[in-house]
Amino acid sequence: MKNCCSICHNDADSDIVPGSQHLPHFESNQLKIKHLLAAFSLAVLFCQPTYAKGFLLFNTGDELFEVAEFPSEMVNEYRDLKSLKAGYKCDRFALFWADVWTWNCSMVAITPRESYMELPDGIVSTLKADSHYAFKHAKRSFWNHYGFLAALAAFFGINFLRRIF
Repeated sequence: MKNCCSICHNDADSDIVPGSQHLPHFESNQLKIKHLLAAFSLAVLFCQPTYAKGFLLFNTGDELFEVAEFPSEMVNEYRDLKSLKAGYKCDRFALFWADVWTWNCSMVAITPRESYMELPDGIVSTLKADSHYAFKHAKRSFWNHYGFLAALAAFFGINFLRRIF
């Protein structure tokens, strides 16, 4: 009798009983398919809105930066500003979530749910006249603000050390 898999068994093998089914590669293929499905499921589960080009992750789009609460006299005049904070909405380009370039910033009212509302020109001009509401006072994390420079310094520092040693 011919064996089901001539690669695994030669004609001298006696452990195969005539009439039995021996399908070792079928079980192996099922295991590979299960592993592929598990890996694909994990990849879909942990998706984030970033883009990858090789080993380079980059982000683009709008980003909101809180500056401070609105002045009390403005809140007294416009009651809707009480639950909002003054801030900036900027376009950005980032690598590994660290901003490389931030441009086209406009002053907006930031809601507690991380969205924004446009402000009338009168309010914007009043806030921009106050130095406490300048973009340099925007609340940014260390990585967001200096991460790109820190990554460049680390990259060049490591390359410099590799050349020395």
